[in-house]
Amino acid sequence: MLNQSAFSTGVAPTLTMMQTIKSRFGDIVVDTDKAVLFPRGLLGIPDKSQFMLASFPSPKMQQFMLLQSLEDPNLSFITLPLDFNNSMIEADDLRAACRDLQIEESDVAILLIVLVHRGLDQVRLSVNLRAPILVDAKRRKGSQYVFIQDHYKVQHML
Repeated sequence: MLNQSAFSTGVAPTLTMMQTIKSRFGDIVVDTDKAVLFPRGLLGIPDKSQFMLASFPSPKMQQFMLLQSLEDPNLSFITLPLDFNNSMIEADDLRAACRDLQIEESDVAILLIVLVHRGLDQVRLSVNLRAPILVDAKRRKGSQYVFIQDHYKVQHML
């Protein structure tokens, strides 16, 4: 699983910029020195470019991470970290995406945006396989990559 230490530079910071954000999921404490820059924003949100990856505030949801905007406390996404070798996205497609984005495979962090579907008596989750978020953990730059293959669903049920 991906954790925030994946984004360390190996250089001890001289000053950390800790900030508490009142997100829609509860208070989260983030180190703004570890922000991830999305130069083109995310799909449909081109004007927001600075995000933090944080542990989910709820202990029941520790397998997920929160992608929190530093520019808008109301903008956050539940994400599911995904290993490079997984059963949902083919490794060859991830390799091609890394080449397109000029990210070394060893430095890529893969996040899937989670959608929550609330019914009358149940909650179901899906992930967007068509447009995963790929982060260059070394350079702290991210991009939402859209696969052209139509076998990747926008709402892949978990």
